Amino acid sequence: MDLALLFRLPEGLRLLRLTVLPQIVRVEAASYRSSSRCPSCQTVSERIHSYYTRTLADVPCSSRRVVLDLHVRKFRCTNARCPQRVFTERFPDFVRPKARKTLRVGELIRALGLALGGRGAQRLARLLGISASGRTVLRSVMREEAATASRGVRILGVDDFAFRRSYRYGTLLMDLEQRRVIDLLPDRTQGTLTDWLQRHPDVRIMSRDRGGDYAAAARASAPSVEQVADRFHLLLNAGEVVERYLTRQHASLREAARALASEDAPRRTTKRSPTDMRRRQERRAARLARFEQVRALSREGVAARQIAEETGVARATIYRYLSATHFPEHLPRQHERPIEPSIPSLQERWNAGEHRPLTLWREIHAQGYPAGVAQVRRLVMAWRTPPPAPRIAGSPLPAKEEAISYSVRQTRWLLTKPQAALSVREALYLTTLKQLCPAVAEAQRLLASFHSLITERASARLDGWLEQCEHSSIAEVVRFALGLRRDDAAVRAALRYPWSQGPVEGQINRLKLLKRQMYGRAGFALLRQRLLAQPTLPP
Repeated sequence: MDLALLFRLPEGLRLLRLTVLPQIVRVEAASYRSSSRCPSCQTVSERIHSYYTRTLADVPCSSRRVVLDLHVRKFRCTNARCPQRVFTERFPDFVRPKARKTLRVGELIRALGLALGGRGAQRLARLLGISASGRTVLRSVMREEAATASRGVRILGVDDFAFRRSYRYGTLLMDLEQRRVIDLLPDRTQGTLTDWLQRHPDVRIMSRDRGGDYAAAARASAPSVEQVADRFHLLLNAGEVVERYLTRQHASLREAARALASEDAPRRTTKRSPTDMRRRQERRAARLARFEQVRALSREGVAARQIAEETGVARATIYRYLSATHFPEHLPRQHERPIEPSIPSLQERWNAGEHRPLTLWREIHAQGYPAGVAQVRRLVMAWRTPPPAPRIAGSPLPAKEEAISYSVRQTRWLLTKPQAALSVREALYLTTLKQLCPAVAEAQRLLASFHSLITERASARLDGWLEQCEHSSIAEVVRFALGLRRDDAAVRAALRYPWSQGPVEGQINRLKLLKRQMYGRAGFALLRQRLLAQPTLPP
């Protein structure tokens, strides 16, 4: 077998000797070409000046480091006008001049750096048998400029990402036809995107979320570009409108939840130590103080942005505080337990006289209940509270319904669920809430019709829906309709074209992964290089 084929030596080199050591494979090779070309004047020369040996690191073999001793020559240039009198023999497809590693090792190190960053690639390279420091890896990543789109981008996707949330943002640009990232911009200002669009006049359609800066940039630099609003963000904004309205109706939500259960109904609680209770009270007092401070600054005429800078509270929280009629309490999270679907049958069996938790568990386990007997025991203990009045001996204790409260966000998602998907308790809660606050039914109807309009892309129904919103009694819905009117062309384009921000959001998730791999300490140049460059492994 020709060992030169095994190590894939380029044309012009022959294998002289192979030495296998426990940790290293040493390969000795020499050039057999009779002439070489001068790199300055391209003159072919056969006049040998001297010989020397280059020591190169090559790709590992069976986790052993491969060291290549390459015997090459120096030639004299025969062109009297050439400024370079002596030159070394070159192998441009195998190793760079003055390099200590072959090109294929450099490509492998660069691919590891693009995938893992500096230190991660260093650790993996050591396991593979390649010696490279983290700085060497980063230099190989930054050596070649990542290719960006020059021309030919027709369908553009634009979205922002956070370097540091609420402080500094950048912009990601994606070719939606080719489904690849084409550029990364250091900020999300109108001027930066305007300059980019002016350098790329081939863009015909731009998909975006509902941010104003990107829309203004497209109108200023390329009025012919057709803008497409993202359908997911339209539905998300509609849900947020309903959530803002429900925040103002927080008292009605609590009253509706309280009306579902009797006064002596057991409540789902978590045992807390006195220290935990004291900390909860301290946190509530701090939130209440911030709430009152924000409201006081707003009454003095201070803008929301200035309030955020002065108090350190997020602007979304400030808007929520300003729209609330009273202090919004933090409700405990109450996730649906596996036992929830089995509670009606357990109540029926309890009222029929079966009070043994193990027997009740066996019955629902045979029906498909996946968990153990512990949840059944906790539920039954709540039902075993003594009745308020004497009872006839042998009569069963009535099973009591647990009192459960629903947060604003939980209520918002309940309003979006189909009626058939609601549990009996959830349906009763929504019915009670609509009786206490009839405008909730109007908000649910408008939200459901908007969801149907977007998913079915029924642009013919958009005008009628907007008119209903403009005559609504809910101020948040009216403002949402006015915002859609201002962005009417992009909203209608969203119902006409298939393009959306889905692929762009996926690439932003990839960007977040790269950021977290580098612990947020890498600069914009390295982040852009790793996102745009496509790693190429050696053949």
